[in-house]
Order: sequence, then structure tokens, then C-alpha cells
Amino acid sequence: MEEKRQYLEKRHHGTSLFPADYYHCVYPAGLAGLPVHWHEEFEITRVQRGSCTYLINLEPCQVKEGDFLFLPSGMLHGIPEGKTRLLETDSFVFHPAMLGGRTDACGVKYIAPVEKGEICFPAVVRAEDTGREFSERLESLVGRLRRSFVEKEEGYELEVKAGLLEILLLLYRQVPFERKRQENREVIEKLRAVLQYIKENYQHPLSVAELAEVCHLSEYYFMRFFKQHMNMTCVEYINQYRMEIAAGRLAEGRSSITDIALDAGFNNLSYFNRVFRRSFGMTPKAYRQALSQRSASGQEGCSATRR
Repeated sequence: MEEKRQYLEKRHHGTSLFPADYYHCVYPAGLAGLPVHWHEEFEITRVQRGSCTYLINLEPCQVKEGDFLFLPSGMLHGIPEGKTRLLETDSFVFHPAMLGGRTDACGVKYIAPVEKGEICFPAVVRAEDTGREFSERLESLVGRLRRSFVEKEEGYELEVKAGLLEILLLLYRQVPFERKRQENREVIEKLRAVLQYIKENYQHPLSVAELAEVCHLSEYYFMRFFKQHMNMTCVEYINQYRMEIAAGRLAEGRSSITDIALDAGFNNLSYFNRVFRRSFGMTPKAYRQALSQRSASGQEGCSATRR
């Protein structure tokens, strides 16, 4: 198996000096989801409202209001299409290196083992399993981080770093964790490779043959492999990924629908419209109009694309 690093996503969250970002997202009830993906950064997500089925390292997991997700480096995660029920989340995505040096006690004893997968916290920490004190403390920290990113007062970077370290401390002290949990590394690596290939080439026609080649499988076994572990065909996944790109471009409101379709990898506008309607329950034009009306009325949507 080739080194995992060649499959890392190109986009980084935050900047090289401050590799951290905040995302407030509202996923409408209905069809659209968040394509399964991975990144080298850690991700902390608090479910503020609603519920959904997350796919975490290929396993479906129900999450609801009050739950907390901790997703370390390299963990596959996403929301399968059609599995949301008006989900609202606050997420913080950050590179573990910003929490401390690799040579001090904090880095060696607490941060690096999580980054390497030697220490594994539960991916989902449920509100009812942690007790009121943990939940209230976590909610306070998430609220403080959110205000830091939004208001960006002098020294907010220090406040963000301190808040993230406090959350990690809270996990170590109050959440049971495992050491060196065994996983099917080969399956995970193959999926990471093909998902990264799709991410880098979604604007071009993609064939089953070239995706199978990325995994070093025959076309027949690749199609079975992908459907078994992703619960959808590779064509369905590619369309879902392209739909997320298109929805983000429509939200920006600057490009024509034709240009957006082409940029998302669709050479046929009619087919793009059909796939979009099937994913979002409305045409691209109606979707853009709905976003404009929501913005005019002061309602929040996804504040940033999570990819």
C-alpha cells in the first residue's frame, strides 16, 4: 500500500500560521448529505439541533442534538444522502500541530498518540452518557470557541488554542479511551485513495476502470467493494460529491447555472438539472432563489463549505 500522505486533500483549513477554522452549518431535512471524506486535521463537532446518520469509518452512527463528535486525523466521515433531519452543527477543524510541539510532554504524551491512532476516543460522545457537568463544560467551551472565531478580538488565536487544549483535556479526564484499536487498514486506505482521486478529478469524466486502477482491483471487484463499504455505487457518490460543489457555487451567487454545471463536471445541463433535483428536491434555479430569500430574511445556512 502506498504512503497515506499522497492521498491527503489539497485544501487546508485556516492558514499556515494558524491552521484552524470554524464552520456553522445547517443541513436541511431531506435529500442532500455530506459526501464521505477525510483530512489530516482533527475535527470537533457539536450537534446543536436535529439528528442524522453519520458514516464514520464505514460504520453508520446515529447522532442527535447535544452529541459531540471527535474525529482525529485520517478518519473517514460524512452524512449519507437522505439521512438528515434538519441538522445544525458547530465544527472546528484544526491541525494537531497547532496544539503543541512534538518534543514537549504535551505533544509526546497526549497529542501525537491521538494523531497516530495509538489512543482512540469514541468518535461520538453522547450527551446522556457523559453527565451534566461534562456536557455543560463542553457547551461552554464550544460557545467560547465560536465567539473567538466570529469576533476575532485581539489575541483570539491564543483563546482558540487554549479552548481546543481544554477540550482535549476534558476528553482525557472524563471519556474512556482505547489504545491501538485494530481496524481494517487496507480497506480504509483503498477508500481514502479513491475518494481523494475523485476529489482531484471530479471536473473530468471518471470511469469505473480508472477508479478501479487506483485501488488495484478489477472493475467487477471494485464496484462490489465500493458499494459494500460506501452503501452506494461509485457513480452515485461522484454525483453526490459534484452536487455539494454545485450547491456551494450556487450559494455564492456569482456564476451562471451553466458555468456551475460545467465546473462541477457535468457536460449535459439537462442531466445536471435532473441529478440536482433528485438530490435537493428542487431545480438549481429554485435552490438559488430559496437561498436568496433565506438570506434576505436573516436565516442562517451553511457558513462555509466543509470540504
